[in-house]
Amino acid sequence: MSATAIYDRFEELDAGRALGDLSLEEVKEWKKLVTDQQSGRSRDFDWITVELEIENSETCPLSSSLVTRLKSTIPAFTNKETRDPSPTKIISIIPWLGWAAAACLLVFFNLPDFDTPVLAPELTAAQQLEALVRDAPETKRLAFSPASDPYAKISGEVIWNDERQEGYMSLVNLPVNDPTKNQYQLWIVDPKRDEIPVDGGVFNIPSGSATAIIPIRNALQVSDPAAFVITLEQPGGVVKSKQEIVVALAKS
Repeated sequence: MSATAIYDRFEELDAGRALGDLSLEEVKEWKKLVTDQQSGRSRDFDWITVELEIENSETCPLSSSLVTRLKSTIPAFTNKETRDPSPTKIISIIPWLGWAAAACLLVFFNLPDFDTPVLAPELTAAQQLEALVRDAPETKRLAFSPASDPYAKISGEVIWNDERQEGYMSLVNLPVNDPTKNQYQLWIVDPKRDEIPVDGGVFNIPSGSATAIIPIRNALQVSDPAAFVITLEQPGGVVKSKQEIVVALAKS
């Protein structure tokens, strides 16, 4: 093989080496040729591949911990090249760039090794009620009326949507309760479902709240409920109310 052909073959292998796509046999062939061709060898292929990587890469945000890890690897690459100038050593920045690109993908997919993304704050019950009324015009609204003298000052309403199975109570002047002694419990009357009211969840009225917004936690699905009843029960509520203390009633 002529010297020109040998050099052409070396350039072909050197280009493949810079791109990182040589087979094991080609790497061995490159190592045999690199000693003789070292004097005329340039870093053009290395710079070209770096430019291609940069031009075809998109910027992505990196966490502070990942930036620190990447910076910590730079001296290792620099020192290794300084300590070992051997012509048979394959030196390429491509593996480092590939590792950085992989790190960008890890950040993109929010893997737990990196900074946790900031989550949107959870909506309050009042905000959820506002969203339900805004987004679902067909939502049912029924006014509460006191059911006994001790609760004569109670007012408010129940807001319920059949399709979403979502609802809230807006209660005014409902007395504060001691959860260790008793809790309020909502019952949903749905004649189409059963004669027994559906449990709508237990709840408390904290001190200092003039108006309390309470989410409805229906245990079973209901459709077109006829009434909503609030009773006062033992802590944790009951499976079936004796309705000894009926607090308020909202009916269609």
